[in-house]
Amino acid sequence: MLALFLLAAAIQFAAWIFVFPRAFGAVHKSPEYPAPPPVSVIVCFHNEAPTLEACLRSILTQRPAPAEVIAVDDHSTDASAAIVRRLQQEFSALRTVDPGPTRPGKKDALTAGIAAATHPYLLLTDADCVPATSAWLHRMTAPFTSNAEVVLGCSPYRRRPGLLNAWQRFETTYVALQYQGFAAHGLPYMGVGRNLAYQKSFFQRAGGLRAHTNLPGGDDDLLVGHHATAPGTARVTDPAAWTYSAPATQWSEYIRQKVRHQSTGPRYRPLHRSILLVLAASHGLFFLLGLGLLFTPFWGGALLIYAVRAALILRVYLRAPVSDFLGGDAGAASVLLGDALLAPFSLFLAVATTLPPGRW
Repeated sequence: MLALFLLAAAIQFAAWIFVFPRAFGAVHKSPEYPAPPPVSVIVCFHNEAPTLEACLRSILTQRPAPAEVIAVDDHSTDASAAIVRRLQQEFSALRTVDPGPTRPGKKDALTAGIAAATHPYLLLTDADCVPATSAWLHRMTAPFTSNAEVVLGCSPYRRRPGLLNAWQRFETTYVALQYQGFAAHGLPYMGVGRNLAYQKSFFQRAGGLRAHTNLPGGDDDLLVGHHATAPGTARVTDPAAWTYSAPATQWSEYIRQKVRHQSTGPRYRPLHRSILLVLAASHGLFFLLGLGLLFTPFWGGALLIYAVRAALILRVYLRAPVSDFLGGDAGAASVLLGDALLAPFSLFLAVATTLPPGRW
């Protein structure tokens, strides 16, 4: 038990010393770039009337203004389409696309939007997202001037009252530390469709989304994980380039969302699956075996290792911009509690991977 605990601790120390601190490291403030080339911004929506206008208006008023914003109506039955038509009278850059018949998820709608795009560079976000600043478009697409094929952005959840919101903000912060941290080491394994940019030629060369059309999800993580390269991937973690997303308001909604996301897990590349599995297993074993060691003569050493790891994770979570991504209100106790809860949460994710996904 002691040897396995020490192995788990070593893996955790390596992650919190070498990987996660680089996630929002030197590139979190974007360097000065020349004006990016014209970009097509694509937003797919399905019954998003409460959030759609704020999303589109915040995009259309970026500085510089977008050359084209494509709103793809995936068979909305609420007032969403009327909102787009009204905004079109105010903004000439706004276009609407009818994707025709679509399957569960937003892949068909996204594919239709990309096909309709008139520019070679694409910037994607969701209809419930709002850019943090008017510099979002410029900073997310500026790496294209340095020949980037894929640009990985960040999208925290908005801060709301309640335990569900606090947990969602913590969990999505941990996910951001993972995918941005590994990308910083040349392993881009996923992105988030809430804030993602890539060249249209990259999408076409990847064969679009045809390789996993039977899954509702995967339009972001599977595309990036299977086709992005280290030299062609840029990271933009500047808080001015974030988009803020609406969190789930009910636990049932959140669980359905996680089940849908986990449906893509078995399709990850074997290397990426192995790394994430080892990381999750080491996290769980660290707490499980460490707890057991507290009742042995090795309890003092176990407590010391706990304390060292706690200091390492607090160093990451409580410093800006990670603390801002987390919501700006987290203290040491809440971070340590959230970190401990991630251990059993990993078991839930493993089970969720085996469940049938739902609609988006």
